[in-house]
Amino acid sequence: MRHNFEWKVKRSNKTTLHLVCLMNNCTWKLRALRRDKATYFQVRSFINEHTCPLEEIHRHHRQASAVIIGEMVAPRLQQQDGRLMRPKDIIADMKTMYDIQIMYSKAYQALDYALSLTYGTHEETFKLLSSFGYMLEQKNPETITDL
Repeated sequence: MRHNFEWKVKRSNKTTLHLVCLMNNCTWKLRALRRDKATYFQVRSFINEHTCPLEEIHRHHRQASAVIIGEMVAPRLQQQDGRLMRPKDIIADMKTMYDIQIMYSKAYQALDYALSLTYGTHEETFKLLSSFGYMLEQKNPETITDL
């Protein structure tokens, strides 16, 4: 993602993997084969020369999925000024750190995924609500909780 490079799968099956640059006239490609019952692919040919303009910023970066971005921002959810990261902060970080432009919707999905990685899903935290109420009543005898 750092060099704003996108690739697409030209052919893929159990024994063959063929990746090419997203731009049609580019010469970059990678071909890999899997031998017999191996669990890995062996690179057979790799042309690492781009004949396409890599400076071009693609609005919908394929390899920058919401899950990948969410895993990258999860450790930095709490910002230095104490507030939680917002989607526009994620957009700015992706632009400065990796020189890619992502849409607000992808940044929002990445933030949602990062929050679920850090704090758990809504269902998991809702299940903890009754035990939280019980502990609140134990520590503060005057408190009444009712769900």
